[in-house]
Amino acid sequence: MMFKHLKERAKDALRENFGAKLRLFLIPIFGGIISMNMTYRSDYNSNIDTVNNFDTNVITTGLLLSLLLAMLIGFLIGALLSVIIDVITVGARFNYIKIYRGERTIPRFKNVFAPFKDGSWIKIFVLHLVTALLLGLLTITVIGIPFAIYLGLGWSQKDYILFDQLESGTYNGIWSVLNASSQVMRGSRGNYFLFLLSFILWYILSGITLGLAKFWTTPYIEMSTIAYYQDLIDPNRKTY
Repeated sequence: MMFKHLKERAKDALRENFGAKLRLFLIPIFGGIISMNMTYRSDYNSNIDTVNNFDTNVITTGLLLSLLLAMLIGFLIGALLSVIIDVITVGARFNYIKIYRGERTIPRFKNVFAPFKDGSWIKIFVLHLVTALLLGLLTITVIGIPFAIYLGLGWSQKDYILFDQLESGTYNGIWSVLNASSQVMRGSRGNYFLFLLSFILWYILSGITLGLAKFWTTPYIEMSTIAYYQDLIDPNRKTY
């Protein structure tokens, strides 16, 4: 599998109406930029300085409860926004699959919200939650990290598999998606890792520009990974 050819196909799929195709990922891009800048800012304005300059004697029980409540509310709002952005991201990927396959020539921004309309957002949420929990548990110990990497690469096609199963009416739970992804990736985990590694300069560029480069790199990388998936399941299929 030639990475260069896959990336060229991705560029071809993005060439016409690029602005409309970029808009599909605007919410995930802005979410990533905000998250990145908040991380940098939180490192700069650490809570340690606040604690060192604060007279602990003036802290009352009521103030502590208020702070804890504010933290809880902030956490819940952050978690809710994270779920919404995650579902919208998958909704954008679903549209990119259709674009790559030539099934959608004029993408509309509202299409990214389709999972909330047809109810598939629940399947997306559960799929991502279970995957994150399982992989997170494995990374707790050093011994589990290689297994987490192995499973993570095997499950890397889960969103695309979910799309195809929903479209064909063959969806039978998250394990059917994960198992199908593992089957598709059999013998290709190492190759896919190298494929992702080939975008390292784009990731670095995004970091250097505080996420601004994502307006180009995100559509390009997303469409390229779809090209990779399509080549896995049907290399001879005519696309875009």
